[in-house]
Amino acid sequence: MAVYNAEKYLKEAIESILNQTYEDFEFIIINDCSIDSSYEILKKYSENDKRIKLINNKKNLGLTKNLNNALKISKGKYIARMDADDISELNRFEEQINFLKNNIDVDIVGTFSNDINEDGNITGERKNPITHDEILSLLPKVNPIAHPTVMMKKKSIEKINGYNEEFKKCQDYELWFRAISSGLKCYNIPKFLFKYRMNDNYTSRKSWEYRKTDIKIRLNGYKQINLPFYKYVYIFIPIILGIVPSKLFFLLKKLDPR
Repeated sequence: MAVYNAEKYLKEAIESILNQTYEDFEFIIINDCSIDSSYEILKKYSENDKRIKLINNKKNLGLTKNLNNALKISKGKYIARMDADDISELNRFEEQINFLKNNIDVDIVGTFSNDINEDGNITGERKNPITHDEILSLLPKVNPIAHPTVMMKKKSIEKINGYNEEFKKCQDYELWFRAISSGLKCYNIPKFLFKYRMNDNYTSRKSWEYRKTDIKIRLNGYKQINLPFYKYVYIFIPIILGIVPSKLFFLLKKLDPR
């Protein structure tokens, strides 16, 4: 979990991990030069729970580099993602570990999730495609796996060299294209094991900078998965979402198949 100025929701996020029904894990947390009280909160938790491995960056590196650094120092067989403003249901790890143990051909497993607002109230559901074939079918259109819900086999992600540090945004979408084109298998457990925070940061995804990154990842990804050229029409999805008015943007989001 990378943390940057996340004091508002940080305690909820941390406690949702520390109180998991599956208890045998290391919790790698990277404080990426927060200027609020995040580090003080993290330090207190790390002093009280030996499972926490706290890294305090001297320079702000951004999410992608922090994820790769965490991968390098991790010791576990499986890697679980977590964001500093979200909440994992307490049986999340247990469900995902049991699934990976019982489905040895799967490399990346996500889950369904509930959207929550700033007060923690559920505002919607995210039902991502379940099977690998369903995920592959939706991949050219929208991101079919919710990044902070995933648990991944470390060896599998290392084989494809982790996250691409060229991308500061949409790094998960790029990873799914590369993972699937490399033969890794994905799955989403059809259970609501995660609560995804929808706040002001979410609207930044409408920015043109975000859209340009999305387009570049799609173009590279379509080549990687050998998408038929006539389906490249999906490249217009981020363009349309980037130019429509905000009110229409959120109406279009309701058409999202996830």
